[in-house]
Amino acid sequence: MSHKKIIALGLFLIFAISACASEEPQSVALKASIQETNDVEQGAANNEEPSSTATATTAPVENQSTTTMQPKNDQNSDQSQPLTLLATAFVDVADYWGVQPFATRTNQLGVQFHNGIDYFTNQEQVGVQAVSDGRVMFVDIYERQPDGAFQINLAWQAPSGEIISYSLEPSAGPADAAKIAEQKVLAQKMMESMTIQVGDQIVQGQFLGYLYGQDDWAHVHMSVKASDRGPEQWLCPADFMPTAGDSDLLAKSSIWADRLYKGSKQPELCNY
Repeated sequence: MSHKKIIALGLFLIFAISACASEEPQSVALKASIQETNDVEQGAANNEEPSSTATATTAPVENQSTTTMQPKNDQNSDQSQPLTLLATAFVDVADYWGVQPFATRTNQLGVQFHNGIDYFTNQEQVGVQAVSDGRVMFVDIYERQPDGAFQINLAWQAPSGEIISYSLEPSAGPADAAKIAEQKVLAQKMMESMTIQVGDQIVQGQFLGYLYGQDDWAHVHMSVKASDRGPEQWLCPADFMPTAGDSDLLAKSSIWADRLYKGSKQPELCNY
């Protein structure tokens, strides 16, 4: 092999390795940022009786992904189509009893940081829908730190560039060994119900699968991230919901606040 061919082959290998390395951290970082707020909201749920008696267990973290790679994200987002979201991640708007609203770390109300909206249900099986159009980035079974509880994490990128993510969680707060064992079964059941995979184009209102719950605190956590690049910037989902004012989201966030804060807090859907 000539000297020039060896050099050319070496440059090609370096380029290929660099390209692969540049994509993977984005996927890992996005999943990690989604999980960061999941862990925070588990702490908030500790104030509730259903969670306060649970004993956290330590288990090795295991990310059981059904995907082998993350598709390249659209570089040219369509700014002519501003993001609009449905008011709920549930197919049936009657399926959720409470809503935990968005709250920044420095919100004036003094409620705990929450980078999205939670829809709580006491139903054993709830249909989940896409709140916007987009392209699926990942769908995973996730074993949560530090207690080893199981959930489904999924995300897609909207045509306008924002990242919409869901966590489908059978309960909230720390889980004991028996609860974790059941969650592992439910997580697999939820994954089997998923109708999407990486790279799929989805449309607003499309059925995605089922959330299977253990108690009153089963929920879908929905968050909106400004983009998959640059500094992390969480956006309040309600700011992109044209029908939020006509929905029962605010009324049901008051129900959640009354249960958690015993009537001492009156949150908005977006707490800054």
